[in-house]
Amino acid sequence: MPSRNLLRFLFYDRVLPILYPRNCPVCGVLLPYGDYVCSKCAPQLPYVQEPTCLSCGKPVSSREQEYCYDCRIFPKSFRSGLALFLYNEKTRPAMTAFKYKNRRVLSQFFAREIFSRHAADILRRKPDVLVPVPIHSHKRRLRGYNQAELLARDLSVLLHIPCLSHLLLRTVDTPPQKALHPQARLNNLQDAFMINPACRKEITGINTVLLIDDIYTTGATMEICTRTLHAAGVKNVYIYSVCIGVSRD
Repeated sequence: MPSRNLLRFLFYDRVLPILYPRNCPVCGVLLPYGDYVCSKCAPQLPYVQEPTCLSCGKPVSSREQEYCYDCRIFPKSFRSGLALFLYNEKTRPAMTAFKYKNRRVLSQFFAREIFSRHAADILRRKPDVLVPVPIHSHKRRLRGYNQAELLARDLSVLLHIPCLSHLLLRTVDTPPQKALHPQARLNNLQDAFMINPACRKEITGINTVLLIDDIYTTGATMEICTRTLHAAGVKNVYIYSVCIGVSRD
């Protein structure tokens, strides 16, 4: 019997576009069936290119520069990170639509692109499970969904790796972090996450986790989630973000 994740994936990928044709997430033009981005915008998407930070995956200026500014100043606990796009004027409209405007169907596009470009890299890390970064229950009620969870579920279908969507809980609804210094962001997030008590049995025996989120800036959220997983006995945490900021170097 097909899993709920697979049925949901097929519905959004095959059925819904027949009833409600998609629009390009970058420019808004109506798309032919089966397309996720128009032919004009697709070549302009800012895919992350090497060289990248050995820790978080941000682009760096040269291979001699092993780590980005943030990872040099604030070393991370996760093993390494990957990202699909740079977060800039080309990707910001799509991420805003995905996160705040109910464009859940973009999850299929992002998942397919991640699978196409990074499946081998992800599988090489041998994650036991995919875990989305959680949002607070208040935000989830207002928004109706967690965009990182949608992405993790769709990647689970493509990669054939289980998704534990409720392993982590966000217990503190922290204020926006955009204006905060990296260390202040970390301080702001202390004790903001916990392991779901209902998942204590499931986390036993999990050695490696791939943590999934939509946007990576300074890495404070991923870092605190990683520390929470480590404290619960997970040995290796890798991270994946749809979009990643540019190093301040």
